[in-house]
Amino acid sequence: MNAHTRIMPVAAPNLLSTRAAIVSLKISQWDGRCLDRKITNEINAAKNADADAIRANKKLLPKEALEGISSLAGKTRDEFNTRTLPWIDKGAGRIIAIEAHMSLCRWLGVQKVLFEGEVSKFLAQYGSYITDAPKRLGDAFDIADYPTPDEISKKFSMEIITLPVPTAADFRANISEAQADQIRTQIEDRVAAATHGAVTDVFERIEKVVGRMVERLNSYKPSAGRGDKATGIFRASLVDNIRDLVDIMPALNITADPRLDEMVRKLRPLTQHDAAALRDSPALRRDVAREAQQILDSVSGILA
Repeated sequence: MNAHTRIMPVAAPNLLSTRAAIVSLKISQWDGRCLDRKITNEINAAKNADADAIRANKKLLPKEALEGISSLAGKTRDEFNTRTLPWIDKGAGRIIAIEAHMSLCRWLGVQKVLFEGEVSKFLAQYGSYITDAPKRLGDAFDIADYPTPDEISKKFSMEIITLPVPTAADFRANISEAQADQIRTQIEDRVAAATHGAVTDVFERIEKVVGRMVERLNSYKPSAGRGDKATGIFRASLVDNIRDLVDIMPALNITADPRLDEMVRKLRPLTQHDAAALRDSPALRRDVAREAQQILDSVSGILA
């Protein structure tokens, strides 16, 4: 039995369209850069290069000016990817179970408030950044490069775009029935392959966090006494990463796969004891490592 057969989701593509949605996270940001055409022309002329060979881009603001906004945007993208699953390709968004969509939108609402707070902080300092710009840029400073505060505020946004999962039945075109059937088959195959990839992603996440737990619990050696240092130290994240995955797995089970429901049940006992308790008790550490290894073996068999 090959890997594709082992992992094949239980839901048909048409059923998937009633259980899941395609979601895309759109974050717009101003990067604080602009092309200096005068300097670009001077450099290309000095280097005897074509007019489009070298581009001189100016950083209009110091690095720290947009750091808070960029950091929050990056964390939001990472969390969005954690809460969702990959879909057909990078341009086609990601997929999530319908019942988790409202929770995703509530989470983004909180992120938007934080994002807008960072934007407000930036706008409050924007005037002083412009005041300091001549010192930073020297002769390259040009006040015309700087948008007005009102223009700047419109360059920042954060939203989730939601679309239905496509099905072959959605396809309509003024072509022959034979051509239409061929295209419908291609759609079905592509959706099936994307669904397979999404479900595989969940099992790979399980394999990663549980495999890490097995490795760290088995390699940990506590201090034997004064002057001896513990080796293979693990932190709270060892358990927290599994707990976080268990919390979001219902949202990731887009095919109602009973194996994933069973995995949630099996994973929960691994989160009952914190890292400190696992470090303090060799017996507990051994028992949890054994349970984790059993889960890892099961997942490895599915992915094999």
